[in-house]
Amino acid sequence: MARVVITGGAGFLGQRVAQSLQRHDSLLINGTMEPIQSICLVDRVIPDGFGPPDLEVIQGDLLTLIQTEPDIFEASDVVIHLASAVSGECEQHLELGLKANVETGIALGQLLAKMPTKPLLIFSSSLAIYGGTADCPLPDVVTDATRPNPQNSYGSQKLMLETFYADLARRDALSVRTLRLMTVSVRPGKPNQAASGFLSGMIREPLSGLASNVPVPLDTQVALNSPEQAVDGLISAMGISDQAWGTPLGLNLPGMRLSIQEMRDALEATAGPQALDLLTYHRDPMIEAIVAGWPSHFESARASRLGFRSTESFEAVVQRFQTSK
Repeated sequence: MARVVITGGAGFLGQRVAQSLQRHDSLLINGTMEPIQSICLVDRVIPDGFGPPDLEVIQGDLLTLIQTEPDIFEASDVVIHLASAVSGECEQHLELGLKANVETGIALGQLLAKMPTKPLLIFSSSLAIYGGTADCPLPDVVTDATRPNPQNSYGSQKLMLETFYADLARRDALSVRTLRLMTVSVRPGKPNQAASGFLSGMIREPLSGLASNVPVPLDTQVALNSPEQAVDGLISAMGISDQAWGTPLGLNLPGMRLSIQEMRDALEATAGPQALDLLTYHRDPMIEAIVAGWPSHFESARASRLGFRSTESFEAVVQRFQTSK
């Protein structure tokens, strides 16, 4: 009987993962099918009225809960670690990112590593671990062999945790599945401080009749996961055995590669030219610098070997989002 804990569980991805898990009586965990006993969502803020049926919901600062209520996590078979400060706020407030991401993530890993049952940790990392500099430029295509070289605090913090969790796995204290997600679009809800937030906002807001700004040039290339790709990837990674997964280092989840102009075209194809009238184009140097440092072209033989695929079109993603509104 498996207990699954999702940090950041009241967030968009956390809720979607929980809903997907609820549709199954059993769950493939580390290569073995297990009946689902319980699903627990942990988050710093629980929205008013939030309380999915048959789920345990715990509100509180994650680091404080790890330190004061460790039994929440000690009884778990799987922990899906989604909780994170986002890129924009990490860049503006270093101490916030270090505490919310690094200190909390290390405390969680240490707690789980003490458990006698060797739990499975699913860690949501990011393509922001990659970047380029003048003397170490980013390659045209990022492969499994490309060296991480983050150029913002968020990416650095994700890479720190990737390395720490990989070491715990090397020491046989944990089973770890680190999945590097691309920017997820289209996300519902309100804008946040993520540098990538406009990649949802430029679609979401016009579809609701609201204005949205595009802060980067239209020829900027980006890599995206649809919400469905992200959720399916996290759950699929959970089922793969240690032996099949291989190295505990992160896996680049396949996604869509396209330009901001192509995203704009998908919006027009879905909602008509009037939707484009709601877009403005005031460039933001900080966001532009962060996004320009992210790779957009990935090839992963490892992901292909493990069965991860990406065949979705962004226009289909936009249409699906419009239908679900």
